Amino acid sequence: MKKIIGILLAGALVTSAFAADVSAATKLKGNAFSYDGAGKKFEMFSQGNDSHDYANPNLTFSISDDRAGATIKLTTDGSNLNVAQTTQTVWFKPFDFLKVSFGNYDFALNKETILWTESITGLGGNGYAVSVNVSGFALDLFLNQGNNNAFWFVKDGESDPAIAEFGVKVGYSADFGSIGAFVDINRTGNRWTYHDKLSLIDQNDGTIKNVMFGAGYKNNFSGIDVFANVVGYMGKSFDWVRPELFVSGNIDAFGFGLFAAPVIWTNADLNEAFEMQIVAKLSYALNGVTPYIQFKDNNILAKTFTSEIQVGASGNLGLMGWKIWAQVETAEKVKFSIPFELTVSF
Repeated sequence: MKKIIGILLAGALVTSAFAADVSAATKLKGNAFSYDGAGKKFEMFSQGNDSHDYANPNLTFSISDDRAGATIKLTTDGSNLNVAQTTQTVWFKPFDFLKVSFGNYDFALNKETILWTESITGLGGNGYAVSVNVSGFALDLFLNQGNNNAFWFVKDGESDPAIAEFGVKVGYSADFGSIGAFVDINRTGNRWTYHDKLSLIDQNDGTIKNVMFGAGYKNNFSGIDVFANVVGYMGKSFDWVRPELFVSGNIDAFGFGLFAAPVIWTNADLNEAFEMQIVAKLSYALNGVTPYIQFKDNNILAKTFTSEIQVGASGNLGLMGWKIWAQVETAEKVKFSIPFELTVSF
């Protein structure tokens, strides 16, 4: 904690000296009550954060000016609350149209804004990235060193080099909306939270092991945000294709969002060739409080009904944002909990 305070104080000094922009945010999660039907276990008043919650880290600190900046994201392990550095980024702009990043980067074709994690078009990683933006055109190049600590490497005693993940994303924005496409080569591991079957492994010998590719369109129609993506994956063969559709907006005080994404398995039997993920949310804004209901199912076509249902509310109290909800997770045994989140940012 002393280190965190030191970072914040250093940021304040730099701000006063160089007129840089400094921001920070911290988050705490916990459970007021939970019951796990599978383990027949009750818990009350637990505190803890998921150390792998990269989408919403426990503490974020950033500092920047027009030409350079840095971001540090920290998490705490739910088992012992020890603070650990999750990601770090340093970037600079040698020219107004060119940005170079070292460390963590996060590109995406389009992202749903209910959970922020369910679209598979996210191209985040750790390594080197270059971004170019000129008159509506955008180009992102990235080299993901992953856990190897090197993008290009040769093992002792072997003659063939290995190349880690790399890719490119292009896009163009104008009055008609935004269009984009990407190619991601040599992606490994399960990079998405919702689907174990989409875990990627090295399937071919040689430098190029697999290719993931996609295209998308995004626009706003009278206050309604809409995007559509189509993503495909090739290992030894063309394995699957996944369209994604997202719609969100507000009608007076009512807010809504819907994310629907089927998976089509090209090499599977007909009765196993289709799956469908659904994420939906409805909310109503009152004075300072927003009640909501949220539904998530990773495969609504499955024989077993395994979903997550939330009924809760969110709001603000001074600098602090809060959220509390009742959550039901259905599987062979039902799990019920009352989680909460507290967030302070400045």
